[in-house]
Amino acid sequence: MADPSRNFGEAAARYAEFRLDYPQEIFDFLLSHITSGRICAVDLGAGSGQATRKLSRIFDEVIAVEPDGRLVEDANLPANVNIKIEVAETADFATESLDAVISATAFHWMDQMLICDNAARWLKPGGAFFPFALDAFQVAGEASDYFTDEFGKWRPYRDQRLVDCYDYEAALRESGAFASVIPYRQTLRHELPSAAAAGLMSTFSFARDYARDHGGEDYFQSVKDTLTGFGEAVTFIVPIIGALGLKA
Repeated sequence: MADPSRNFGEAAARYAEFRLDYPQEIFDFLLSHITSGRICAVDLGAGSGQATRKLSRIFDEVIAVEPDGRLVEDANLPANVNIKIEVAETADFATESLDAVISATAFHWMDQMLICDNAARWLKPGGAFFPFALDAFQVAGEASDYFTDEFGKWRPYRDQRLVDCYDYEAALRESGAFASVIPYRQTLRHELPSAAAAGLMSTFSFARDYARDHGGEDYFQSVKDTLTGFGEAVTFIVPIIGALGLKA
C-alpha cells in the first residue's frame, strides 16, 4: 500500500473544498502563550492552507512547508505567505528566528523527535511549537450507525501512525526540547449538508484507500446517496487534540 502521507495531493481539490476549518480558539491559545513577538511563523505540513491562512492574519510573515505541491498550487494563500515545497524533516531555518511553529493535523506523519528538536532550535526565546490535530470524528443522530459501520470497513486501511503517533503531548515531553508543555483539548460540533459530509469523509486517507479497492468514486457516490437518505444535514462531533511546547 502506498504511503498515504505522500499521496494527499491526489485529493487536493477535495481537501480545499471539504476539509473543516480550524476554529479561531486554537490560534488564540497560541497567541496567549508566546511572548517573542508576531514577526514570523512556520506551518509544517501546510496542506491546502486552512491553518496557514489563520496564521497569516496574526503574523507578519508565514512560511508554509508542504511536500506535495499539488495541495498548495491552487490554495490562493495570502501575499504574506511564502511556500517551501519540501518535507518537514528537511526544512531548516535560522536559529532563534521564528516566533511560532505549528503543524495542523500533520505532526503524526513526521519524525516527531527530529521535528521537536528542530522547532526548539528555530524558535526565539518565548516562542512556541504547537502541533494540533482533528482527532477521530463521530457522527450524531440517525447517520451514526451507518458512519460507525463504514469506519469499521476503513479501519484495516488506517496507517499505524494514526494510532501510534497521535499523542502529541507525550511526543513533546519525550523530546525534552521545551521548557514546558501545555496540552490542548477542544470538542467541536459541525453540522454539514449531506453532500459536504460525504465529501469530508472522502478526504480521510484510509477511506480513500478503502475506496480504491471498492469501487472508487462509485463508492463515495453511494456514501453521499446514503447520507442524503438520513436528511439534509449530518452532525459531526470533532475532538481537537494538541500540545504547545514553549521555548524558555
